[in-house]
Amino acid sequence: MLFEELRFYRLNLDSFKTPYIQHCILEMPICDVSSDLTIEVGSASLLFTGYKNEFPLVSRSGRIRKLLLEVKDTKVSRINLTDLPGRSDVFELAAKFCYGVNVEITISNMELLRCAVRFIEMIEDISEKNLDIHTEVFLKDAVFPNISNSISVLHRSETLLPVYEEVNLISQLTNAIANNTCKEQLTSGVSKLECNFPSKPIQCADSETPSDWWGKSLAVLYQDFFQRVLLAVTTKVLNKTLSAEF
Repeated sequence: MLFEELRFYRLNLDSFKTPYIQHCILEMPICDVSSDLTIEVGSASLLFTGYKNEFPLVSRSGRIRKLLLEVKDTKVSRINLTDLPGRSDVFELAAKFCYGVNVEITISNMELLRCAVRFIEMIEDISEKNLDIHTEVFLKDAVFPNISNSISVLHRSETLLPVYEEVNLISQLTNAIANNTCKEQLTSGVSKLECNFPSKPIQCADSETPSDWWGKSLAVLYQDFFQRVLLAVTTKVLNKTLSAEF
């Protein structure tokens, strides 16, 4: 049986040089960083030659730093990140961020980046203004305030369980959808939630009223997530209604 040949990438990191890299080289200790570093991510293998190239990764990622400390051979190091959510595509974005390249966070890559930065520990405790804080800002500004965006990210996260549960994003998205739906119901003057849905709503081409469009949008979700959101929305609206009566 023929085994799939491992793809091999050599990053041209010289083109990534920025003032941040120069700061790392001049100001940060490098005694614990080996000369060569190979990182295996899924079917891809990425080679970083020389500490000047690999150090921004080490300074930004707590997991890579820990794995390097466990390697006995200080001349050539090889670490494995096979379980990284999103594999090589997401790691490429994370690596570019480390080397000062502008990384665009979108609704399409948000869920993978969020899980990946937690997996490789690109968090504030490791380095200031790390990738984790950028994903957090995007969530607060572009995802949580918008029902459609929250449902879209939640739908994309369904294939990433249980990682998504571990980063607590499922409950955050569910609560965001419930809160915003409740606000829309109250704003439109609906006193109670009309949720006479079947076990799962069926998408149709009929025009949607302001009070029920979000219900049809939930049709993209799997049964488990659909039920979680519906329960959260129902509970939130009922609590608001009961509070208004007393």
